[in-house]
Amino acid sequence: MKFKAVCFDMDGVVVDTMHHHVEAWRYAFNQKGYDRNDLEFYLREGMPGRKTIMDVFNSSQLTVSEEDIEDIYIQKRKYFKENANYTFIKETLCVLKYLYTEGIPLSLVTGSRKEFVDEVLEKLPVSFDSVITGDDVKEGKPLPEPYLKAISNHSYSPSEWLVIENAPLGIESAKQAGAFCLAVETTLEKEYLASADEIVPPSQLEQTVKSYFK
Repeated sequence: MKFKAVCFDMDGVVVDTMHHHVEAWRYAFNQKGYDRNDLEFYLREGMPGRKTIMDVFNSSQLTVSEEDIEDIYIQKRKYFKENANYTFIKETLCVLKYLYTEGIPLSLVTGSRKEFVDEVLEKLPVSFDSVITGDDVKEGKPLPEPYLKAISNHSYSPSEWLVIENAPLGIESAKQAGAFCLAVETTLEKEYLASADEIVPPSQLEQTVKSYFK
């Protein structure tokens, strides 16, 4: 196993934001009279916003108008922007600093909008060689386009990439792109991450990544 580049998901891997996203989603759905549970949104992490809304309704065999989709999406974004108070995940920061010092090319792939991604990147102590946001792709996770786009920015083959994810749709996206996927249990338990090549708790993330580059 010889990796030459590493790609990170952002929400739930670099920044501890997923509980804020889930809270915002539940608030927005409640505004329309729908009460959804947390897991529905954790399992859809990485999916584009409007597609998330449609998928939640489809899973319950409910119809939803384009107007309601837009209203829910606007309410979700507004609530998140006004209420999210995120922190960086310290275990991931240690890994980022190590890889950056070692000169390993780093990429970031996220379904979040560029506006929020730029805010996060300004506060990080390391920089990424390439950044793919939700605004940069037509088809988000679980389709492979986001990771394929990141991979295409470098000369390495997909099998030479290590992707660090925390959610099922992100894992599926990375695997379809041909990368090796390491899942970290920051938001979901191991049973939901089974399609990853390896699964670790946050406490073992740094040790595991370092073992790949020895």
